[in-house]
Amino acid sequence: MKRSRRTALAIAAAGAVVAVAALPVASAAPAEQKVSGGRPSWAVASADRGPTDPGTELEARVYLAGRDPQAMTAYALAVTDPHNAAYRHFLSAAEVNRRFGPTAEQTRAVTSWLKSSGLKVTSTDSHYVGFRGSVDKVQRAFDVQLHDFADANGLHRAPTGEVKVPARIASAVQGVVGLEDPAKQGVRAKSADEVAALTAPRATEPDPWGPSPALYRAEPCSNYWGEKPATDQPKSDGKTRPWTLCGYGPQELRKAYGLDRTSLTGRGVTVGIIDPYASPTIEADVAAYANKHVSQGWRPGQLKQYTTPGGSPDCFGGPPNAIYVEEALDIEAVHAMAPDADVAYVGAKDCSDPSLLDALNRLVDHHLADMVSNSWGDGANGPATEAIRQAYEDVFQRAAIQGIGVYFSSGDCGVEDPVTGCGRNEDSNGVQTEYPPESVWVTGVGGTTMALGPDYRKVFEAGWGNIRSEKKADGSGWDPDPRAGYPAAFTGGSGGGTSAKVRQPAYQAGVVPAKLARTLLTGETSAYPMRVVPDVAMDGDNNTGMMVGQTWLKADGTVGYLEVRLGGTSLSSPLMAGLQAVAQQAQRSPIGFANPQLYQRAGSRAFDDVTDTPFGPNELLNVVRNDYSNITDPTSPIKTRLYTFGLNGPIKAVTGYDDVTGVGTPSSTYAQSYQR
Repeated sequence: MKRSRRTALAIAAAGAVVAVAALPVASAAPAEQKVSGGRPSWAVASADRGPTDPGTELEARVYLAGRDPQAMTAYALAVTDPHNAAYRHFLSAAEVNRRFGPTAEQTRAVTSWLKSSGLKVTSTDSHYVGFRGSVDKVQRAFDVQLHDFADANGLHRAPTGEVKVPARIASAVQGVVGLEDPAKQGVRAKSADEVAALTAPRATEPDPWGPSPALYRAEPCSNYWGEKPATDQPKSDGKTRPWTLCGYGPQELRKAYGLDRTSLTGRGVTVGIIDPYASPTIEADVAAYANKHVSQGWRPGQLKQYTTPGGSPDCFGGPPNAIYVEEALDIEAVHAMAPDADVAYVGAKDCSDPSLLDALNRLVDHHLADMVSNSWGDGANGPATEAIRQAYEDVFQRAAIQGIGVYFSSGDCGVEDPVTGCGRNEDSNGVQTEYPPESVWVTGVGGTTMALGPDYRKVFEAGWGNIRSEKKADGSGWDPDPRAGYPAAFTGGSGGGTSAKVRQPAYQAGVVPAKLARTLLTGETSAYPMRVVPDVAMDGDNNTGMMVGQTWLKADGTVGYLEVRLGGTSLSSPLMAGLQAVAQQAQRSPIGFANPQLYQRAGSRAFDDVTDTPFGPNELLNVVRNDYSNITDPTSPIKTRLYTFGLNGPIKAVTGYDDVTGVGTPSSTYAQSYQR
């Protein structure tokens, strides 16, 4: 449906979370002005344990507002609006910086003030000024008190109120990041399997920077849907169920999405991937993976790694090597879909928001890729402060202006319900959507359960949401009944729902049902249509996931290459980015921010509509699976379980747009729909 530029701008601008620079100071203006970066959401009064030691040293950043943040937002809206004359008139990184980036005077003013406040300036770039100083000096400079707040992991520093800066520099400041404890920032991107691996008992602790402990899947498993019926196990709804899938490889995935019927392979396109850290064995691992699956190998220079060493070795209770498998999954998934696309991996220094922002800015500032997949998020409760959110929104808008598409996994815990196991694991404080997927400037990628037949075409697809039932001790059946398993037996599902914070962008109007856009996850009715996630979905259920290979520390103490089936929206996002590389090759020009084109195709043959019950409302779909009680020990006892699909708590995959799969999953003709 067509709408005027003014209407589109008004709707989308309302949804964007944008840094707003203060106006120039008038003679009667106050001496100080508030800026974002104050008390974070987790710093609640009941956890306050008093003032932080004034002698404690901290490092933080003042992010810069730039010349005209409102004008940058307006241009980002115009260049991504199919009805605007500026549509697809992308700018180079240099042009973006020249028109919208911080001025030299802004940088000098902030630097001078920090130094005059007794703080040491440690770094400057085109986005922020870094500084170091004691808590006492920081409190005086920003007119704020820092206190320690307790949680299960100890004490964490945070401001108790608003952060202020002198009025004369306020227009240069976007926000302040780092007054809060870095241990409470950043990603919590752990799948259920990663959590199991981190908590599994081990005789000795491995090197946190070396190969991670291997993950093992128990047999039997099926190469395709229904290949091996579990005839020796209890039935479900009176029917014998199949053993779970072994895991798909590159050829199966390309067939599933119709890419075997085209010569398009992503040639000429570069896909970026951002994760914390970098695996030291990745080049050998992806080569071994391609060789084992008889898929296309890697050209010299096709994979480039950009890394930043020296980060914290603690990623929310896990070591750096726990993230290595995420890098392997992302790269192997992209290459499976787009074997000729170049891949640029940008490894963040660690899991903190500043480090992830550095990686994103590096990719966008140097236009290292045409699109970038991110299989991480800011945890169940979102960014700690508005300053962090604003810094992310800034880089997302610059990416859109440059024609770079940004893709994010929508989350692996449905609505992050704190009464579910995965919600508790993420310390969720309530049902909610995740950030960054809820940003109007990114493509949130949800997950499906994708069952392929012996020809590796789709037998069915359902919204991803799993209920796990244990085999009864007497072998007579499964407990709990899957229909009554939520929330206690919920193990994960596609992240989605209606955002309580972000208004509806123009591209969702007319596609997302009006009632859904106004009904918050709490059940309350919003006064305005709100952003709903995800935008699109790809295979994500671990039971129908992808084989992923890397170098592991095996259970017998040796080091070597192994493969394991993995899933989650951590798989969905790179699969989508790889498919988009093929679509961009078909279009022969940058896709850029994808959402306007995705929503234009909603309801067309480019997408398969996905529901929770593809064979009718009374037909449950599930598999039998053997799990090692210790996922890192293939000699540990086996638990036989029933995993049921299409049960994601309060969010449902239904006909049309829904908050589990978005506009649906790309069909076998999706990539060809971009051909001109």
